[in-house]
Amino acid sequence: MTDEDKFDFIALATNHLHAVSFEDYYNFTIESFVNGLNNSTQNLIQWEYANRVIKFKALQNMQIQEPTHRMKLILGLYNVKFPFILRANQTYTCPDIPITRHTKFYLVSLQGNPMYSNIGEQQHTPSIIGTIDTITRDSIPLIYNFEKEGKPLKIKTYTDSLKYLEMSLVDFQFQPIVLKSPLFLSVKIKPAKNADVKDILTK
Repeated sequence: MTDEDKFDFIALATNHLHAVSFEDYYNFTIESFVNGLNNSTQNLIQWEYANRVIKFKALQNMQIQEPTHRMKLILGLYNVKFPFILRANQTYTCPDIPITRHTKFYLVSLQGNPMYSNIGEQQHTPSIIGTIDTITRDSIPLIYNFEKEGKPLKIKTYTDSLKYLEMSLVDFQFQPIVLKSPLFLSVKIKPAKNADVKDILTK
């Protein structure tokens, strides 16, 4: 969660716009997140969390504006159409929140030249290098070995592309992951079987 994650809502009785934002957090629990929502919505919306589900009830007629990307993911509202009207004393139950247990990330190439991977056997933009499917655990770093836990990655690229490698970690909607600690990658490089050895040595 960062200070860029927010959403706005309008109290329809007064047509007053309220902004809900958060501080930059290294990690947080869903319970603390819901407590932050209750503190930020000024007793106009009541929030609660139980059994992997977040519920909220408007005390007045409300219009919920479109939240930022990560806010929609945490609330389970990424399939909801906004603006969203919530009537007084009406409770809305958010869908189950899969990201609190399971993670679906992609490692993508940001190279100028296209990179071809064995993920789907096709070229993607941005180029998908690897898919990460794993369990998310609070306060535990994400360690993923593609050779042991998934399909070993084999990437074909131009020799010039190896002079500068740039990659990014994105979520299932290809939005960048905000990293609070360094991302370390181990890369093995070897020439293709049909490569010209003289050409490799000169470059």
